[in-house]
Amino acid sequence: MHFLGVALLVISLQLNSGHTFSLPRSNKAGCAINLDTSSPTFPPHLIDENKKIVLPVIEGTARIINLNEGQKVTVSCLGVGNLLNATGLQLNPATCAASSNLQFADGTEFSYDELTCLIQNHEVLVEQGTCANGPGTFIRNGWEFGADFIPLYDMCHDEALALNYYAIDTVYGRSANADDKTNDRPYYFSQDVYFPGISVNTQYTQVEQTKTIAMIVGSEELAAQYIVPNTEYYFARGHLAPDADFIDAASQDASYYFMNTAPQFQIFNNGNWKWLEIGVRDTALARQLDLTIYTGTFSVTTLADINGVQQPIFLAFDANNNGLIPAPKYYWKLIHEPISNTATAVIGINNPYNAVMPEDILCPDVCDQIPWVNDAIFQLTNIAKGYTFCCTAAELHKAISFAPNLDVPLFV
Repeated sequence: MHFLGVALLVISLQLNSGHTFSLPRSNKAGCAINLDTSSPTFPPHLIDENKKIVLPVIEGTARIINLNEGQKVTVSCLGVGNLLNATGLQLNPATCAASSNLQFADGTEFSYDELTCLIQNHEVLVEQGTCANGPGTFIRNGWEFGADFIPLYDMCHDEALALNYYAIDTVYGRSANADDKTNDRPYYFSQDVYFPGISVNTQYTQVEQTKTIAMIVGSEELAAQYIVPNTEYYFARGHLAPDADFIDAASQDASYYFMNTAPQFQIFNNGNWKWLEIGVRDTALARQLDLTIYTGTFSVTTLADINGVQQPIFLAFDANNNGLIPAPKYYWKLIHEPISNTATAVIGINNPYNAVMPEDILCPDVCDQIPWVNDAIFQLTNIAKGYTFCCTAAELHKAISFAPNLDVPLFV
């Protein structure tokens, strides 16, 4: 559902203070909720007094939500028409009781597995000003919590160009390995009210990709060499804020918006880019850090036409033959650790066919200074897997003006 005009504080690209969850405190007495054995069909969110969702951590091999005895939470079934079956209410104040159950205001107690929502918690979208130095619309994705809004991640979308500049999310170090790995990803991405006049799902099909690229390069045979069925040589719906950065099933599913994607060659998506996403989560977990992640796109990738001339690649065109849904030349990710105020940018080239020239490297490469970006895991110079290099935050902003303006030391 699309909501406009919600009274929220405007945040800048440089600030991401709203993206916080409550991480459970270690405790002995209290409520230890094992999500692997005690989850109801449609789990509620437990929201603490700071209006943050309480996240699980791994204890042994189990995903556990810990609440201290006496800790107050709101058992929340979010989204229009949703409610807690046990009470018929959407928001249910409760306290962790000595019995390890959740005690509601009327004195009744329930174990967590008795607290199923009517449906899965469902997010809302809120527009909140502009982004990317003006042309983009800043869209917040999150949860409507009574009169409040709890953000999950943000998107910067350009409706005129059907282009997504970046997304912002947070990786929570203590919970980075406690995500729901049993959740089946949605088959479809949503475009909500965006991309007017375009069926984005259709444009991403390999049949339509081949038709569109054939028109661009002037040859069906040549297009069939670029988009090859049953291989990794096609444009995937590449997440900006990836589903695996989110912990519960409802939050993971909320990442499936086309405003949070861009065309990405699958061999790159499943290559160096995958290892970058994993590396960020592993680093956050190992160091128990909450990392603010900006993930964006830049420029338009090109492929040679039948005359050998490089042509920009789009997945759709408007009535005036203007390209829409551009395939980015670059994917970039800025990893910001706010406590130490350090940051590192990692950039990958989204084209398995074109040679990488010196001028394609947008900044002085500092990957040799970043231990968690190395050839032991990445194939940094493998063009098919996504040629990858690293920048300081300041150099990223110098090359990409709408990237965060952070002149800070490297996060190593």
